[in-house]
Amino acid sequence: MTLQIAIVTQDDPFYMPAFFQEFIPKLDEAAIERMTILNLLDEALPEFAMRMFNFYGPVNFTHRSLSYVYRKASDALSTQSYSVASVARNYGISIEERHDINAESYIQWVEDADIDILLSVSAPQIFEERLLNAPSRYCLNVHTAELPKYRGMLPTFWALYHGENEIGTTVHTMVPEIDKGQIVKQQTFPVSADMTLDDAILRGKREGGQLAAEAINEIADGTESTREMTGEGSYFSFPTKSDRKEFQKRGNQLI
Repeated sequence: MTLQIAIVTQDDPFYMPAFFQEFIPKLDEAAIERMTILNLLDEALPEFAMRMFNFYGPVNFTHRSLSYVYRKASDALSTQSYSVASVARNYGISIEERHDINAESYIQWVEDADIDILLSVSAPQIFEERLLNAPSRYCLNVHTAELPKYRGMLPTFWALYHGENEIGTTVHTMVPEIDKGQIVKQQTFPVSADMTLDDAILRGKREGGQLAAEAINEIADGTESTREMTGEGSYFSFPTKSDRKEFQKRGNQLI
């Protein structure tokens, strides 16, 4: 069968383009009738900058800021694709921006457009129950952890923080409880001795792009399967400044 897919994400010049560069080419073109991308505009820049300063510290924050400016400028000049928007344009996929994923107008559009799969990829807002029920087939999320372990915010940080030797990637059905539901696809990748947090997040986005494409291809040809999340779960919030300092004290590098 052919599918109509809507994707909800939050653009950034570091990681999300890598997800879509892996995801889009691996989709079975014959299985996709229409695909649209929604970029959520959630956090104000001053608040985001302060949160990143506290997380990275002054030296890494300065390095990250310079890289941010370079990537944004390169993307604007079309010398390189450092945004989801530019990757989408390269593949002829429409993209729009909104502030509220749970707005009545968007939920109504999902229902009226007969969207089969609503895919959340690093979306910064919680989906309300009516939105979860709006697509005709599945509301799916891509989470960089071996769920039910490391539910919540920045799971790759917490996996490295706790000395895991591998990091998971999970595509799962969405329910009102965060990072729960049924597992559709799941795999892991190894953590190398010199892997930084930046390396791990980027690898996770690429793995997630491939895994999400596999899941959607299987749904299109009717071969998908789901299973319960089993084993001991855990949940973590966004790391604090003290968490970051302890992360570095344990020998881990951010970038």
